[in-house]
Amino acid sequence: MKSEDTLTIAPSPIRFCNFWKENRWKGVVNIKNRRAYLLIFGCTGLLMFAYFALYSNANHLTSWSPSFFFGITNDSFTDDSLANSLADLRGETISDFLYDEEKAFFLETGGNETLNIRQACAVESLALHNPSVTAYVLFGQERVNSNSITLRTLTANYKNIHVIGLNMDNYLAGSPLEHWYKFTDWRNGPYHVAHFSDGLRLLTLSRYGGYYFDLDIIHVRPVTYYRNFIGTEDGGTASNSVIHSDYGYPVMQMAINDFPANYRADAWTHNGPDLLGRVLTKWCGVGSLPEMNYLKCRGFSILPQTSFYPVHYGNWQEFFKQRYSNDTMTPDWLTTDVIGVHIWNKLSYGEPVFRNSTQYYTQLARIHCPATFSIAPDVF
Repeated sequence: MKSEDTLTIAPSPIRFCNFWKENRWKGVVNIKNRRAYLLIFGCTGLLMFAYFALYSNANHLTSWSPSFFFGITNDSFTDDSLANSLADLRGETISDFLYDEEKAFFLETGGNETLNIRQACAVESLALHNPSVTAYVLFGQERVNSNSITLRTLTANYKNIHVIGLNMDNYLAGSPLEHWYKFTDWRNGPYHVAHFSDGLRLLTLSRYGGYYFDLDIIHVRPVTYYRNFIGTEDGGTASNSVIHSDYGYPVMQMAINDFPANYRADAWTHNGPDLLGRVLTKWCGVGSLPEMNYLKCRGFSILPQTSFYPVHYGNWQEFFKQRYSNDTMTPDWLTTDVIGVHIWNKLSYGEPVFRNSTQYYTQLARIHCPATFSIAPDVF
C-alpha cells in the first residue's frame, strides 16, 4: 500500500489562503447578484402596484362630485356628448389650478353648455394677443359640452385657454354671495341672469385677482400693460364689462360686500356698473367718475372710452354695415388707443354676420380670432 493512499496531507498555508480568497470573492459576487435581482423584482412590483392603484382610481372618477370640470377634447365623443373632467379632483378648489401669475376670466351664465362663434372669437382674441395670460372660461353649471366645435377649436389651438364648469353651491360656499344665492328670490327678478353675472365676476376677482372681460369684446392688442382698472362707456359712468384687480385689492373686496348688502332686483345696472361707481367714489374720495384719477384712487384707474368702447352703443350697427368691396380702409375709430372693441351684444346679437362680407365685424374676426373664424358658418 502506498503511503499517499493512507495519509491525509495537510494543505500548506499558501494554498489555503489562495483557496479562501477565490471562494470568498465568488460568494461576494453571488451576494451582489442576489441583491441586484431583489432590487429589480422589488422595483417591478412597486411599479405594478402603482399602475393598478391608478387604474382603480380612474375607474371610480364618477363617484366624486368635484366643484368644477375641465373641458377636454376627445374625438371619440359625438358632437352632442357632454364630456366631464378626466381629472380626479376629490374636493379640491379652483384655487389649486389658478397658479398663473396673469389670468383672465370669461363667464357664461346663461345656461348654455358651450360658446357660440362670437363668444369664442372674444376668448380667442384675448389669448392670441396675450399669450402670457391664462384665459379661464367659467360656465355657470357643471355640465359643459367640451367636445363642441367652438370649445375644441379654442383648446386645441391655445394652451392658455381652459374651460371650467362650476358647481355653484361649492363655488359660492363661505362667500358674501352664499346667502343671497341660496336664500333670496333674486331668480324672480327681470334681470336675474345679468345680475348673477355681475356678482360672479366680483366674487371671482376678489378671490383670485386678474382680468375680467365680457364675451362680446374683440381684443386687438395686448392688455397686460394695464392693471387695476375699469372702463367707461361714455366718460361719465363706470362699466363692469372690463375689469382688472390684483389679488386682494381693496376695491374688489368693497365691491363684493356691497353686492348683497345693496342688491336690487328691479334695476339693471344697480348691481353692476352703478355698484362699481358707488365703491370707487368712496375709495377715491370724489363725487363723480370724471373727477377720478390714478393718484386720487390710490393706484386704481379709469381707462378712457377709446380703450374698449371706441364705438358708442348708439352706433352699434356700425359693425354690421356692408361696405363697398374695394373699401379696405381701417375705420377711423380703430386707433392705436384701442385695446378691445365692445360689440354691444345685448343690442347686436340678432344682427347677422356674413363670413364673406365687408362688415367691420368680419374684418375684426378674420384678423383677431383666426381659428374661430375658420370654423364659422357663412352666416353667424
